[in-house]
Amino acid sequence: MLSASPLLFIHGAHSDSRVWHQGFLHSFERRGLACQALDLPGHGARCRERPVEQLRLADYASDLRHAAAALGQPPVLVGHSMGGYLAQDFVLSGGRAAALVLLASAPPQGMARDLLAFALRHPWLAMRMEYPGRETGLQRRQRIRASLMGPATPDATVDWVEGFLQRESPHALRELGMHALPARPLEIPVFIAAGAKDKLFALGTQRGIARAYGVPLHVEAAMGHMLPLEPGWPQLADAIAGFLDQGLPRNR
Repeated sequence: MLSASPLLFIHGAHSDSRVWHQGFLHSFERRGLACQALDLPGHGARCRERPVEQLRLADYASDLRHAAAALGQPPVLVGHSMGGYLAQDFVLSGGRAAALVLLASAPPQGMARDLLAFALRHPWLAMRMEYPGRETGLQRRQRIRASLMGPATPDATVDWVEGFLQRESPHALRELGMHALPARPLEIPVFIAAGAKDKLFALGTQRGIARAYGVPLHVEAAMGHMLPLEPGWPQLADAIAGFLDQGLPRNR
């Protein structure tokens, strides 16, 4: 085993735990690590618990705290996009974690600036995301690929993502846009990865996150925003495993 610490995977907005289940999470299980992928309230298998429109970031944060506590020891938090923001919030608010792994994460200062930059760089795509209208299935898949993934992503992966994309809480999105976290260098290991073709959180944003925590940025040159799914995820998983092997205490 690489470490005695369990891994807790946190998905992003409009998503659920299936983002981890095209091989990414299982690659860590095969390395002997205990892994759990969280469905946040109102998402995935928990979509009927409460209407997602009523939820706030605080509800997601509370659920993450309970899930982490239930593991019985400080976990490695692996967060994608909004899940990365929640993982940062957990640690910066005093939650105990063994390490932090941020994948295409929303920045600690909130994502309002990034959303504005996305709309300015890709106005037609931004409009289609906000007002999809009467899209055909092909048009929807083209939009998903163009906004979230690198061009080499297979059709089967795009179809998989289309199957789990869902509504998100407007309250949570608004809070995610405006609420800044007090980012600072941490006493736990931090790994930050970005896709060079990410249209939502550009490399400049990801470099800023890395600077805030005083760590290098790992860049996947051919990948977009959906790092756990796109071609190249096995190499990213290997890089994370190497980080965990170096940065965390191993079982003896």
